[in-house]
Amino acid sequence: LDRMMQKLSVIPIRHYKSIIALSAVLVMVALIAAMKIELSHNPLKWFQPESYDRISTETIDEKLNGSVTIELIIDTKRENGWNDPVRLEKLNILSEEMEQYVDRHTHIGKVVSLATIVKETNRALHENKEAYYTIPGNANLVSQELLLFENSGSDDLEDVVDSQFSKARISIKLPWTDAVRATEVLHYVKEAATNTFPDDKVTTTGMIPLLINTFSHAVSSSVVSYFIAFVGIALMMMLILGSVRIGLISMIPNLTPIILGLLLMYFAHIPLDMFTLLIGSIAIGLAVDDTIHFLHNFRRYYLESGDSAKAIEQTFFTTGKAMVITTIVLSLGFYAYIMANMISVQNFGLLTGSVIILALLADLLLAPALMIVVAKRGWIK
Repeated sequence: LDRMMQKLSVIPIRHYKSIIALSAVLVMVALIAAMKIELSHNPLKWFQPESYDRISTETIDEKLNGSVTIELIIDTKRENGWNDPVRLEKLNILSEEMEQYVDRHTHIGKVVSLATIVKETNRALHENKEAYYTIPGNANLVSQELLLFENSGSDDLEDVVDSQFSKARISIKLPWTDAVRATEVLHYVKEAATNTFPDDKVTTTGMIPLLINTFSHAVSSSVVSYFIAFVGIALMMMLILGSVRIGLISMIPNLTPIILGLLLMYFAHIPLDMFTLLIGSIAIGLAVDDTIHFLHNFRRYYLESGDSAKAIEQTFFTTGKAMVITTIVLSLGFYAYIMANMISVQNFGLLTGSVIILALLADLLLAPALMIVVAKRGWIK
């Protein structure tokens, strides 16, 4: 290990300009690649293709018009508001239009609502003739048919309307869809329902809205968390290293491995999802730990000798060895997740272990290269 550290310490001393330039190019490429990484929140794809759960869900999607729903609640804000044939006909037309919806990523398979029950009841009362699969034009007839349906012993009516007939539920079935790609269909459903019932209160819920809101909140909160972490860590680095300028420069080797991790995600076709969002927070914590140890000891040795090359060599022989050993232990610990059954856990282990190794390389190559430039400019005091 001593021989390896001795050979490694020479690289940033002799080639510091090349290391900084290469790092800058890699970061630029990684940032461009990061813009092309697919955002995804699709828990079904976390299972292996041959998984029973995944196959079952895909079979239901194919054979039974979908396995997930968007639920619409339309509140008329008055009792017996849904006994109105005109309102029911609007609901019937809306349901038929929704069932025709298709976009690039998904389609609506089936719509179940109060209009469906009214039409089926009306048909049943007319010898199941298909011509009577319609909404009756008389409000009293609608009320009588619903009363008959309710007295028949079926509790299906409770699923689509409340006891006061003021709120109606519309269940829109569609195939399991990536939450990021389902925003288009959700927007269509909201807009169509609002335009059809402008005077009523329209509320959306169900599996698809929940998945979309979960991922959007996770992304927004992660962005805020990373920003707070960056500011807090930068302030601590300034305090520990005794310099605002060096504290800011020290954030370069801390952020570089995270950015290069995005490049790895791009080449490995790994989407940015709930699991991969966690990698940055873990990586920056481990990278900062190594950076603090390296730069703190480098500064101490440099102030003793006044020679940046000697200070780097001494830091490699002390702190550097410990950093290598801890990185091996941590990366192997995360690489163990590659043997997991869940694809999301495999990706998490692969990326986190790789970013930890990249953090070590950044601290052993980029950090000393930057410190040589800093020492030459006389910024270390």
